[in-house]
Formats: sequence, structure tokens, C-alpha cells
Amino acid sequence: MKNAKATRLTWTAVFLALAGVSGWFVYRRAPLAGAAVVGGLVGSVLLVMLVGSVRAIAGRIVEWWHIAGARLGREPRDGRRTALMGPLRGHGALEAPFSRESCLLYSYEIMAVDVSGRETSLRKAYDGFATVPLSIEHGPERISILAMPELLSVPATPLKSAAAQANATLFIGNTTFAPTGTEAPDVSHTDGRIRRDHRHDPVPDSIGVSTLVERLVRTDTNVCAIGTYNADRRALVAPVRLRTGGSFVIGAAWRIVNAVIGTAILAAIALAAGALFCANFPIDAVEQLHPNWTLSWWEVDLDRFVERHVRMPMTRAGMLTSSGFRLQSLCDGCAQGRLEIDGRTIELKHAAYAGGTSVHLSAKPGDRDGVTLTGSNRVVLTVDGKSAEVPSSWLFPYDVVTALGSNGEYAGRITVIAADGWIRCRVSFNTRVDADAWLRRAR
Repeated sequence: MKNAKATRLTWTAVFLALAGVSGWFVYRRAPLAGAAVVGGLVGSVLLVMLVGSVRAIAGRIVEWWHIAGARLGREPRDGRRTALMGPLRGHGALEAPFSRESCLLYSYEIMAVDVSGRETSLRKAYDGFATVPLSIEHGPERISILAMPELLSVPATPLKSAAAQANATLFIGNTTFAPTGTEAPDVSHTDGRIRRDHRHDPVPDSIGVSTLVERLVRTDTNVCAIGTYNADRRALVAPVRLRTGGSFVIGAAWRIVNAVIGTAILAAIALAAGALFCANFPIDAVEQLHPNWTLSWWEVDLDRFVERHVRMPMTRAGMLTSSGFRLQSLCDGCAQGRLEIDGRTIELKHAAYAGGTSVHLSAKPGDRDGVTLTGSNRVVLTVDGKSAEVPSSWLFPYDVVTALGSNGEYAGRITVIAADGWIRCRVSFNTRVDADAWLRRAR
């Protein structure tokens, strides 16, 4: 029970952590509390499913390794997880509660039918498990199972006959049930005999319309059990997983394949959801609403990637309506952004008209170092008095956007990211220019 509680606490912590990360990511692009809460919950559900699926792959690879090792004759080691394969033996026999068949272990469920208006639903009313002392003929040896095994591949058999219903009624009347939530017994120091019967209140007055389900494992059934080996007791102790069948190695390999396929599908869904969210909430909207926010470069890189590979293709395909671009509302002669070259940062605060169709952005008035934009896409960077034009291959669509007002108000945004990232710049500006220069150039 402590392990189960620890597992629940761990997954709760993982869920809350992923919800926080998802909510923070949503808030960085859609700075609304409600959007952050909803996005955090939705994102955390997807990510928890993805983490669980990746964890399942790892667990199934480990399971395959144990089974393959047992098939190749690997000896069990004390205190280590190991797999055992062979016929299942039992000291004594049991009688299944509903079918009255002889078996070595059984589990059962009685599902009550709840009716609410026109809707019906099944609810567990009783369940239980029982086993005689078990052992597996693993090669020339017999190794005991001193735990309540998890029955992973034992088929569930629904029973609907009148005889089964009568047997179930008699079984309930002669059985003492424990309430839900009682701890699983520790049988590591016993002979392995287990009997558990649980009642889930409220129970129906009659089980005439209930669904009866049994799982049985009969003697001599070929099984594969994976558990922790105890050399002193020559037994597997909890937790133990029990599978029935034949080709256990092949079955384990297929479970890995299925887990990988499921993980790939979940990952595709999560990536598609993230891409659609980013496509509909570009970072320029955040810059417009919160001009004092400092965006991280990974956010800029992500938005450029989404613009190039998601937003523009979807717009061209008619799947997304283009919203154009948004510019920050800055004062006349102001700039907001930074230029980074080899670890050196220049905070760009000033915007000045440089004649013709050029504007120069710098840390303060009169500084030569900074960024110069000429026309619509010619960008020149100046550092320590040395200037170099930005190659056109570095500029993606919407890396340079401008808007010219009829009264000479000129606003824009420049984004420059070098191929290897050693030069980075993102800056917005607003200044007044001679609008006739642009009009003459347009002619």
C-alpha cells in the first residue's frame, strides 16, 4: 500500500509540475489567467499521458530483457527482478465462486447495474481474489510465488447463466467481505495462500441483473511470472506479474512495438496541439500587449520555426486565416530590443531617421553601433565601428516588417538570427521619416 501511495504522490507531483510548465508556456503567448489555467490543464494531461507512455516503453523493454534472459537460461539472482517460465503448480485446489470449476487461483467481479433516467452504467459491487500456495516448474526446480500476482493476460470470462447467478448468490451469503481500501496482505513469510473479498457500498439487494466476471488459472497452465527473487525462500515476492500463454518472448517484443506506436501517436497529437496553439498565438501579440517583457531567444526561435513551417503553409492551404503582424506601440524616436554578438549585448533604445529610406537604431542618440534598416529588407549591423550587411539567407518572412503612415510615422520590427546563432537581434522601433522618400522609391 505504501508503494501505491508513493506512486500516486509521484504522479500527482508530475502532473502539477507539468501543469505549471504548460500554464507558464501558455501565459507567455496568451497572457490571460483563464487561458493559462485551461492550457495548463490540457497540456499537462497530454504530457502526463506521453510521459506514462514513454515510461511504459522502458518498462516493457525491461520486461522483455527479463523474459529473454530466462529463456536463455539466466539464473535468478537474490533481490533482483527476474522472470520464471514453466507449468504452474499448486498445493491443493480451489473452486471458482460462479462457475464452480477447479483452479489454482481465481479473481472475480460482480458489476451492479445503476439506472439513472434513460442511462445505465456498470459499477463494481464485489470483487475478490484467492490462490492456493503456488510454484512454477522453472527447469528442474520449483520456485514458489509468495505474493498476490497481477493477472495481466488471463482472460476475463463473463457468466450469464442461471446457475452462475445462483452460485453467486450463495457465495455472497457465505462470504465475509472486507470494505474497500484494505491493504494487500504480505505473504512473503507464509506459504503464499491468499483470500481477499471486498464489498463496494452501496451493494444491490439482488444480483439478478448484475454482470458476473471470473478469471481462472488452472493447474499445469504454462505461465511467465516476473517478480523479485528471494533466495532464502526460493520464491518470487511482490510485486509479481503473471502472464499465461506460450511465446512470452515474442509477446513481450510485440508489447514494446505497440507501446512505441502508441507513444508516437501521443507525441504527434501533443506536437500538433502545440503547433496549432503557437500558430494562433504569435509572440508579436505579447510584445504589443506587454512591451516591457523580455522574450527569451528560444521563444523567438520557436516562433520563427512555427511561422515558416506551420503558420505560412496552413495559411497558403486556406486552413488558417492570416492575421498579418502586430507592432509595439512605442514613443516617437524610441526603440525596444537588443542586439547580441558573441556574448556582447547592446540594448537598443533610440530610433533615428538616417535619410533616404533608412533608419538607425542604437543604444543612445549619436551612437554608430546598432542596426540600420534601409528600404524594406536591407539590414546592416554595426559593432565597434565596423559594419556588415545581414545576408538575405538569414532573414525569413516577417523577420523585417514595417508600417509607414501618411504623416511620416514609421514603425517596424527587425529579427536577425545567424545560422549558428552567434548573432541575434530583435528590436521594434517607431520614428518619423520623410515619407516622400518611400513614395519616390515606390515609383
